[in-house]
Amino acid sequence: MSSSSPNKLAKQLSKKSRKKEKLSKNKQIVDDSDLTTDTEYDHMEKHDEELLESLQVELREWTLSQPHFVNPRIDQPFLRRFLHHRNNSLQQAKEVLEKYFKVRTNFPHCYQRLDITDPTLYDLMSNGYVFPLPEKDKDGRTVVFGIAGKLDPKRHSPSDLFRAFVITFETLLEDEDNQRKGFTYVFDQSDFSLAHFTFVGLRETQRLLSTGEKAMPMRHRKIHWFNMPTCLLFIYDLFKGLIKDKFQKRMVVHWTLDSLQQHIPVKILPKEYGGQFTVRELAARWVEKLQERREHLLSLDHMLYDETKKPKEKKESSESIFSFIGRLAWMDAY
Repeated sequence: MSSSSPNKLAKQLSKKSRKKEKLSKNKQIVDDSDLTTDTEYDHMEKHDEELLESLQVELREWTLSQPHFVNPRIDQPFLRRFLHHRNNSLQQAKEVLEKYFKVRTNFPHCYQRLDITDPTLYDLMSNGYVFPLPEKDKDGRTVVFGIAGKLDPKRHSPSDLFRAFVITFETLLEDEDNQRKGFTYVFDQSDFSLAHFTFVGLRETQRLLSTGEKAMPMRHRKIHWFNMPTCLLFIYDLFKGLIKDKFQKRMVVHWTLDSLQQHIPVKILPKEYGGQFTVRELAARWVEKLQERREHLLSLDHMLYDETKKPKEKKESSESIFSFIGRLAWMDAY
């Protein structure tokens, strides 16, 4: 890590502040997690890698100092996902990291046993319930594709449903590009029925959405719903009511394939939707990737949150100098 002083870094950032004034004239930052564009993030990565490394060191030291974090990961891909998620705010990254450990421990049926060899989970994934498309979208983001009808309430459990998404997210988040740029989603709701809706229950869905939204360091950029049965639109409205307004604004319902193809390049879609490879082929590729990552995914279960060892909370008076400068770097890039 370079030994440049915070003062020197602050001077470098002051040049960017003048650019920020022009960029911000007609912009309003509504939410901290509503991040910059991909081009602006590339700019930040190029000029502020040193700051990111400094923040990563601080986050690692803090993580190791927490007695209630049992066997925490401290590698770069893991720690940086929290820093990217919270716009280089060290304090906010700490908060999300703590929630992540807590949620993993409190909801083991959703976040643990991410074992692709588990028969029902394997059946769900190999049939194409959820998988990433082979290429990025026009914004350079990974597209996560889901088909509701692949879940059979008679064969699969709610745990299978949640683990299918968590095993996918944990694997994709190992890529720093995904951490920075976020994800686009396409959810095909054909064959979705009331049996699927009552499969988990509204209360449990609300609780898991709330905890997962706050604890999983992910950027949900755009959510496309396709083949939505008109008789189930009220369920869609209920679902929207469970999530934040900013996510509601990112949701789009498509009534035709042509409409969906205007947003997602045809060539990267499954063959059944106009692309080159079938759902089965794409799902098989993803299952193979998950099999390669099996030992790593299972090792995540060693990370736990021991509430009995948590020290009494101390109110931090201020963020570190590197965290403060990191926040300025993001704001100037914006």
